[in-house]
Amino acid sequence: MSLYNSSSVPSALIVSIVNNKGGVGKTTSTGILAQLLAYLGKKILIVDMDPQCNLSMMFDCFDRESPEIIRGLSAPNTLNIADLFKYRYRTAEEMHAVIRHTKIHNIDIIPASKRHDNTVVDILLRQTGNNNIILKRALSVIRSEYDYIIIDNAPAKDVLAVNSLFASDQVYIPVRLENFSYEGLRETLDSIIFIKEEHDIDSLNFGGAFITHSETNTISYRSAAENYAETLGNKFFRTSIRKDIKISEIEKCFRPILEYCPNTNAVFDYSNLLLEMKILDEHSESILRRSISA
Repeated sequence: MSLYNSSSVPSALIVSIVNNKGGVGKTTSTGILAQLLAYLGKKILIVDMDPQCNLSMMFDCFDRESPEIIRGLSAPNTLNIADLFKYRYRTAEEMHAVIRHTKIHNIDIIPASKRHDNTVVDILLRQTGNNNIILKRALSVIRSEYDYIIIDNAPAKDVLAVNSLFASDQVYIPVRLENFSYEGLRETLDSIIFIKEEHDIDSLNFGGAFITHSETNTISYRSAAENYAETLGNKFFRTSIRKDIKISEIEKCFRPILEYCPNTNAVFDYSNLLLEMKILDEHSESILRRSISA
């Protein structure tokens, strides 16, 4: 049973990986954390909210749709996140039609497609109902089927990002020492605070921020880490994700890292990050600690 619901019905912890700036490792973080949780025997649903579809490609669930389908001139053969928002799915039957099994045991995905490029415009044009909770309502009907739901977000401040925050229990923000990702961190934190206060939502929490693509032996890293720690306190994770050529390789070839290179710094670092997040039960935490110390 999940640790995150006091009722008798198991319920997934819903996590968003967010930063309004690109190139900070959101998709890679989503994919690797999902794989580690699946390795621990957890049932995972990942949600690709980015029209670039990199998470869907990583898990071999990307449909190369024809121009006719993208323009809406013929029905797609498969459903994806664009359909969830377009038709505002609210039933388990609808959600099961959009969820796909990946080739990795225990990981399912709601994939994206290039049609998702039009989703924001479609939502704003319809002007029906509450546009901020489309994803939350959709996930609520299948939430009990998973242990964790992890949402990978596009680098944008739009209605899709707001949907992700409304749906989530925890928000984690990857940052880099460059690419203005600190600004993205600040903007995301402002969004979380606004949503919590404006809509009186207690369930949404900022879980923490972590540095990716780091060179931990440099002066610039140590200085930045000190600044983040001073600003965020215990919401800044001491575990950072070191630069690793294997991460660059999986980002180019779209291969799951535990399949491609399980014995690499990235797996070790993300394992320690997962332990620091404190979202595991004691048994799973013990298994993971033994795995990375072996």
